[in-house]
Amino acid sequence: MGVPITGLTILLPAIAVATTNDLPRDSKASPTASTAAIQLVQIRGKVICLPEEMHQLYQAALPTGHPHLYGFKTEDRNYYTLLRTKFSEALFADPRFREKQLLLKGRIFPDTRVFEVTTIRSIREGRVYDLYYYCDVCDIQAVAPGLCECCQGATELVEKPLGE
Repeated sequence: MGVPITGLTILLPAIAVATTNDLPRDSKASPTASTAAIQLVQIRGKVICLPEEMHQLYQAALPTGHPHLYGFKTEDRNYYTLLRTKFSEALFADPRFREKQLLLKGRIFPDTRVFEVTTIRSIREGRVYDLYYYCDVCDIQAVAPGLCECCQGATELVEKPLGE
């Protein structure tokens, strides 16, 4: 019917040892060494659907009813895949963010075009705005849309000029 569990128990440690020993020397770098090269950056542009953008620019085959894969197109036409985290959730979940000119702060991982957002701001008429969700009952700010963590009431998107 299948391989007995005792057979798997013996086989798995042998695979793990062989895989570890076969790694090239430079791929064994410590996690702190690889994360030290990652720096915070700021990029300006708009959230776009990457498949639609590649279809428009390069006639990439795009099925009807495709799922959206959101990315970020900078003003100088660089494209980044957005990593979905609690700090970037609003970019995926709230369509109003896809209508705005944005200023994103975060990290671009080495040898990739993957962007991890840490801060989202908007730009209107040359002015920078802070974006957050707010519960006026509890006086609590949140980075993602949804119910207030305290009262479970609705939160509203706030766009407040920086420095006020």
